[in-house]
Amino acid sequence: MATLQTIRNRGGLLVSIVIGLALVAFIIGDALDSGSKIFNSQRNQIGEIAGESISITDFQSRMAKNENIVKMINGVTTLNEEQQTMLRENTWQQMVMEKLMNEEYAETGINVSGDELYDMVLGENMSPAARQLFADPTTGQVDIERARMIVKSLIDAPDDNVQKAYWLNMEEEMTTSRKMAKYNALLAKGLFVTDVQAQENVENNATKSDISYIVKNYTTIDDSSVQVSNSEIKDYYNKHQKSFEQNESRKIVYVNFDVDPSGEDYAETEKSVQELIQEFTEAENAVEFANSASNKNTDLNYYKKEEITNDSLANALFADETTVFGPYLENNAYKVSRIAEVRMLPDSVRARHILIAPQNKDYRTAKAVADSLADLLRKGADFEQLAKANSVDQNSAINGGDLGWFTQRTMVQPFSDTVFFSKKNDIKVVLTQYGAHVVQVTDMAKPVKKVQIATIEKEVYPSGKTINQIYNDARTFATGVTTAKEFDKKVEETGLTKRIATVGKNDKTIAGMESAREMVRRIYLSEDPEEVVTTTDGSTIFENGNKFTVAVLTEINEEGIAPLNQVAANIKRILIQKKKAEILKKELEAAKSGSESLLSIAQKAGLEVKEANDVSFNSFQIPGAGIEPKVIAAVTLTEQGQISEPIAGNQGVYIVMVNNRSSEEVTPDMVAQTKQGLEQTNMYRTNYQALQAILKNGGVIDQRYKFY
Repeated sequence: MATLQTIRNRGGLLVSIVIGLALVAFIIGDALDSGSKIFNSQRNQIGEIAGESISITDFQSRMAKNENIVKMINGVTTLNEEQQTMLRENTWQQMVMEKLMNEEYAETGINVSGDELYDMVLGENMSPAARQLFADPTTGQVDIERARMIVKSLIDAPDDNVQKAYWLNMEEEMTTSRKMAKYNALLAKGLFVTDVQAQENVENNATKSDISYIVKNYTTIDDSSVQVSNSEIKDYYNKHQKSFEQNESRKIVYVNFDVDPSGEDYAETEKSVQELIQEFTEAENAVEFANSASNKNTDLNYYKKEEITNDSLANALFADETTVFGPYLENNAYKVSRIAEVRMLPDSVRARHILIAPQNKDYRTAKAVADSLADLLRKGADFEQLAKANSVDQNSAINGGDLGWFTQRTMVQPFSDTVFFSKKNDIKVVLTQYGAHVVQVTDMAKPVKKVQIATIEKEVYPSGKTINQIYNDARTFATGVTTAKEFDKKVEETGLTKRIATVGKNDKTIAGMESAREMVRRIYLSEDPEEVVTTTDGSTIFENGNKFTVAVLTEINEEGIAPLNQVAANIKRILIQKKKAEILKKELEAAKSGSESLLSIAQKAGLEVKEANDVSFNSFQIPGAGIEPKVIAAVTLTEQGQISEPIAGNQGVYIVMVNNRSSEEVTPDMVAQTKQGLEQTNMYRTNYQALQAILKNGGVIDQRYKFY
């Protein structure tokens, strides 16, 4: 059925429909990161949504459905690991949103009728997704009768028809999208901006003050001179617990043993390259020999001497065209190079072409058409006319096929070689992945000497012996380590670098590692802090990319209010700053006493008077001072010419004086525009914050880490 190909061709939009709204996926983010301990009776549970258990079987069933649709859309039989990971994430988000939002829709009475769905699919208000599916690719118009016939054939198809499954899924997603639009509109209507609010906002921005200020920074007092008691810390914690909400996380300490090549590995690799030099020197086809002996194919481009980045190589090859240079170490690989070919080539050419695209990958027919056009051109046909009439490259066809000036490495290799090796005005035919090209060089720069360099390249890898030695080092370190204290002792004895990481349960990487997903899973399957993290087979050594890792779980942070012992240090810093603020306030009050100017206060306090202009109540920061909302608020309340009382800010304690204040005239248009902007902001807040609140209170427990 032609619809299948249409679906594949337009899969960029449709994949997002299958998996869910992009906005929803973005909003969910880390809000899903909540969890609970795993009990044996829950081993088949992948999570909970609104108190309802989600089994791994249910999740995999939904995954299979989504996977089949994605495969059908993209015309593939398998998905790679990265695609599978993305699909799992989107499927989970899809299930969360379905459950939570369906409850919201039921409570608010939001639904989509059959007539409304028909209107979205085939009516006057056709959805963008349906319109793109049924639109004529040339005109962009939709033939409604044809669309109805396609939909009817899909509905009448057997239940196991993959296109029918896709279409029903698409209808479901259109319905979900419409419900969410209604829900957001309902919430947005509940937020209202009054004329007084808009007027006040405009006035706050219209009134600006030019100020002078002094600041005594908190850093002028040493932390050790300020005493904070445990009871003060506990009292602050009890009064501000809401400030210490945290997501679920776990902390580890770990050491990495890098699996890098040894000196012996470097020597062996250099020797293996050295042994090829004689054959390489005698080889008739240097490129072919290099490609057969190398880890990497030779670069077939031609270079001037100054274009070769390795100066020693360039000097050697251009001094003697028969020399073989190397072995030399470059980018962790031993190389040996020689000139494969010398040519006189221009730096740039100007050319034109006619591109014949293959139909159904039939390159033979495309080349035959190109050959016919080339024959016509050789007999005197007009290139510009043939290009305009036949070339599928419309960007150049409109200019008679002209591609302008370009350098050798601008185009794909076969096209570039054909053009740069041609003489001016020659007509050539060349095949590339784009089709068959009829090409003609219309102008070229002066040819210069360039060389093609054949290079044997062997990257230096750690040998089995080296890997075993490094693994033994890791095993020696891990022996006897069962607690964090023993881990720290071993680190001190060995001089290794101890690392610390905070890990989320769905993280795929850890700083300094690659492919750490399995290690993250094992961290979350460990229940006791101070426990060495082990692999599924009980080993204390993880292989992460090119590293062996030994790690100890040191901290389990459950979602909710962080315990006092975890935040005590932060609270202490807050209280120290508050006490410093009181000390500095008294110092500045003393300096202000009897002073008639800000300059006099500054001189007494040993401070510098600074200036800042155009400070309004809506200002984000004070120029030269940074983000200081309390100081900005004080400026708006201070009369012109008046010196303020000391103000405790973020960086220190300030005294300000308003030198000049001006107010822009507030017009009804300004108020109306501001009101419209505030209403728009409310709409954005509705879309984002409402979903955040639903997710936060939705009883979402994500335990996918047990399985993936």
